[in-house]
Amino acid sequence: MDHATNDLREFITDLVIPHHRCNVNINPDHITMLEGTKIKKQHSRKRRAHKSGILSRREYAKLGLNTLPTKQMKYEEALPLHNLWKGYVREHLELREGAEVPQVHDPRYDEFSRQLVKLDLHGAKLKVIQSKCRTLENLSGICVMDTKNVLKLLGTDHRLRTIPKSECVFGLKVGNMEFTIFGQHLNIRPAERSVKKIKNFVEPFM
Repeated sequence: MDHATNDLREFITDLVIPHHRCNVNINPDHITMLEGTKIKKQHSRKRRAHKSGILSRREYAKLGLNTLPTKQMKYEEALPLHNLWKGYVREHLELREGAEVPQVHDPRYDEFSRQLVKLDLHGAKLKVIQSKCRTLENLSGICVMDTKNVLKLLGTDHRLRTIPKSECVFGLKVGNMEFTIFGQHLNIRPAERSVKKIKNFVEPFM
């Protein structure tokens, strides 16, 4: 500490006009020396403490927070979610009583199609109308989880089924209107899909 104080006194003295240097007086009680190594340790400790409060995706998955019980859920328990979704979809697509789906030649068709793909599907009743895997065809249920690559549908038999998006074409019904959605356009997390720029053209489903 004395060595550091002497260095500081010498540094400050050099800054003072020569004929006033004799009046320089440093009070050691007013000096706080910062040690670089301690500062780094304090920062790293704070960083670790802050990081420990946030779960990584791997930790999130390890705790099972991104899964649902396959046999304990009842179809009736998902119906209130579906009723909320029906109000949401009408507001999102700006559907009114007696409204019809815009045709291909309609100026509103492109924008309507983009908004349809951006829908949050939690609570929607979906049906697999075509799939590369024949065993998935005609499966239906209420969507209770929408991830990047799969949809989880709760059927009327109370079974939770995992449906890969890219392998399927889905049917969606809103009132008296029926829509067809290609799963390959849903291969993105719902939060990201809602703000993603959607292509105007549709690639064929092979």
